[in-house]
Amino acid sequence: MLKILYFGRLSDLAGRQEEYLDLPKDINTISVLKPYLSTLHDLGDALDDPSIKTMINQSLVFGDASIIDAREIGFLPPVGGG
Repeated sequence: MLKILYFGRLSDLAGRQEEYLDLPKDINTISVLKPYLSTLHDLGDALDDPSIKTMINQSLVFGDASIIDAREIGFLPPVGGG
């Protein structure tokens, strides 16, 4: 089972901060996971925003990373401040 974490505005859009999912076997990379989650929670194109960072097992990843051995995936929008 995979733990998915949504931070900031993504948690508002998803209606949750975290969830546990058993993914279909064909969901094996970040690029396939994002549209799956977007459809599951009506996130629109929020996960396609290039400013959204992705972490797998608490490590920042770039590009189309494999999620085959992932235990946790987090999606982080940019943090603003003043």
